[in-house]
Amino acid sequence: MSDNVDRIKAELEAMGYETSMSESPHGKVVSFEYVVETGSQKNKPFRLGLSFQGDEPYPEYPPHWIHLTPPVDDGKGGVVQQYIDDRQREWVALSRPPAEVWDRLPTKHMVAYVNEHLRRFWNSI
Repeated sequence: MSDNVDRIKAELEAMGYETSMSESPHGKVVSFEYVVETGSQKNKPFRLGLSFQGDEPYPEYPPHWIHLTPPVDDGKGGVVQQYIDDRQREWVALSRPPAEVWDRLPTKHMVAYVNEHLRRFWNSI
């Protein structure tokens, strides 16, 4: 699973994001500063993290968990967990896999994840 997160980290950095790694109740998380482009949170900055459900291979399988600080509830229910990191920041981890979008992409990469799934996620809040 660590190789998956390392690969996502490299792809995000190639997109121009400055990333960091941390631990969460859902394993290793790669996070980056993200300014929301759409929806009710438009233009607001968040620290956004990504992690996996298990040790499924990336890019065949996309990141499963979206981590956010400050926490936001998208109102969809399902698996949601709040936690505090080692820097005393409050996070929420949302189980929001993009399977239906990811499965039909011709190229599976963080560019598609950010442009398709994250925009759709934020647009629904």
